[in-house]
Amino acid sequence: MLEALHDVYLDLIKWRNREVDPREDQLVRWLLLLEASEDEEITQVLEEIAMQEDQVLKKAMEEWERVSQDPEVLLAYEARRKALLDEKSALKRAEKLGEEKGKQIGEEIGEKKGILKVALSMIQKGLDTQTIAEFTHLTPEEIDKLRHQ
Repeated sequence: MLEALHDVYLDLIKWRNREVDPREDQLVRWLLLLEASEDEEITQVLEEIAMQEDQVLKKAMEEWERVSQDPEVLLAYEARRKALLDEKSALKRAEKLGEEKGKQIGEEIGEKKGILKVALSMIQKGLDTQTIAEFTHLTPEEIDKLRHQ
């Protein structure tokens, strides 16, 4: 899929640099048709080709024109476009929330590891459970568990 998009992009660049001629290459015509709605020059060239030599392209352009004027098709297009934008926005929001939650969890884990490391040092220095609990906010059970590791 990415390779096909790359080819379309390259053909558009080649067309703009006049390295390819849509009159000579049917594939180039169809690739340019994808860009025609955004570029008046492409539209004019393709309309000329459609009128003079490519009846299939002519039918496609007529159908495109007909469909683009149909209020129901336009509504369906806009609804689909809005749904895709909403989905993209929801994914972005979920990704941001996930990153924030992951960061929060990581910080909590890091903080807990740091507290346990300090508590172990205090145990090694011979401090009593009550003093360690007072400084680390660990429960006596957690401190006893560390003592027996």
